[in-house]
This record gives sequence, C-alpha cells and structure tokens, in this order.
Amino acid sequence: MSKRQYTRAEVKELLSALERQCREASKLAQLAEHEASKHSFGAYREFRDKVGEFQALVILIEQRLRNLVDTRSDDLRDQFERLDTVMLALLVRASMRFFFVLSANPILPMGAREIFVAELRSLHDAHEKLKRPNYAGKLGADLERDLETASLILEEIIDKAPSLLNFRGGGGGGGA
Repeated sequence: MSKRQYTRAEVKELLSALERQCREASKLAQLAEHEASKHSFGAYREFRDKVGEFQALVILIEQRLRNLVDTRSDDLRDQFERLDTVMLALLVRASMRFFFVLSANPILPMGAREIFVAELRSLHDAHEKLKRPNYAGKLGADLERDLETASLILEEIIDKAPSLLNFRGGGGGGGA
C-alpha cells in the first residue's frame, strides 16, 4: 500500500491556516496576560487551546511535507519552521508573562492545578524542541532565558501552593 502524496497547494493551504492560528494566538496571549491580573484563567485557556490547534496543524503539515509530490520543498519547509518558531517564542513569552502576573497573587484561582500540570509539560516540550538541530540557534539566547524564567516562576508558584500538585491521588478528600 503506497502512502498518499500531497501537492504544494495542499501544503500551502495548511501553512496559511497555520499563519492564521499564529496571529489569533498572539491576540489571545495579550488578552491572557491582562486577564491574569484579574485572577482569571479563561483567556489563558483560550490561548492554550489555540496553541493546541496550532500544534495539531503542525503534525499534519510535517506529515504532508514528508509525502510531498514535488521534491522542491525547501521554501515550504522554511515557512513552516519560521511559523513554528514564532509560535514557540510566543508560547514561552506568554507563559512567562502569565506566570509572572500569577506569582504576585497570594491566592490562586480555581483550575490552577490543571493549568500548572499542562504548563510543566508544555515548557518541557518547548525546551526539547529548542534542542533540535533545525531550531537550535534560530530563537536566540533571549528566548532560552525566557524559557528558563518561565520555568522558575512556575516552580515558585508551585512552591507557594504545594497542595496544587498532590500526585498521590485521592483528589482532595472523600471516601475510599
């Protein structure tokens, strides 16, 4: 059974969608930072959902680039990596700013545990992606520092409320 082959036009269409997702995520990141100061995770969740949509498109595009009919794919791959890099930078910076605002709050809003567990994974994934040869050096030292800062701020928030990350199970009381 042979794999399906994709045309440049199909990949370009997905790249356009990826670019739209990136623009929308940028707007949501700004809103999330503003909302965090009001003890709200709603806008940040929307931002993270948009990032999730972006990441789903990334998977589709990577698969299509591997199975492109046209052997000429450098321009498409460059555009793809540029957009992925922009989103990675946006994710790291938005997380850092959101965590910074949250770290100043003595009381964390409901839903914080779920956000922090997801963010720990996300920051780890971002760090791993930065190590890949095709991303190394493209993002610069500033983004590496921002990623480290976001991780440190997240750790500080978790230290302030260790009960948020009780991994021993139980879910917070109730019968066995």
